[in-house]
Amino acid sequence: MRKVGVVTEGESEVRGLPMLYPQLERRLGLQILRPVRASVDPLAPVAVLARGARTGIQMAFARGAQLVVFLVDREMSQTLASKRAAEIEAKLRSDIDDRIRVVVKDRSFENWLIASPEGFRAQRARYARPERIERAAVPDKADKVIDPCEVINSAMTKGQYDKTGDAPKILAAANIDSLAANSRSFRRFLAVLGDPAFSSGSKKPVKP
Repeated sequence: MRKVGVVTEGESEVRGLPMLYPQLERRLGLQILRPVRASVDPLAPVAVLARGARTGIQMAFARGAQLVVFLVDREMSQTLASKRAAEIEAKLRSDIDDRIRVVVKDRSFENWLIASPEGFRAQRARYARPERIERAAVPDKADKVIDPCEVINSAMTKGQYDKTGDAPKILAAANIDSLAANSRSFRRFLAVLGDPAFSSGSKKPVKP
């Protein structure tokens, strides 16, 4: 079974992404290793970003990964996610190893969270208005939301969204088919993991 390493700059990703692993591994027939965090600024120049990710990527290969996926936020960059990913990937493959792929989350990890309203509907005590999540993200518009944290907060009964505390709970009830239907950058993640549904591109969701 192929082993895939994941390196990311966010602590919420380190804690939250493993909640999706059972679905991803069943779907794709691979083993995904626990995420490694790289302390990098997502908006840093490509050379600086690549240098900061090096240790985490090398650690993932040392753990037995045959492919390493580096996940990084687009945040408020004006560069298209696909262009930014290609630039970072070319640098990492040149400097470290050609078994590296890059996915730029558009614009952040929280855009992926809102792409699956199921993760919020499962926690009615905390998210009393999950329909606000759905209106913002469905159909296929999660990546277009400028401030997904604000959308999440608008669905809450009280308090505010906590990145490291809430993300794992949301993703524990999320559905990867919904994530793929509503987030192009998540479809790109599936594509680089080898999902045949997106072998010819991730621009459009797969029709049911």
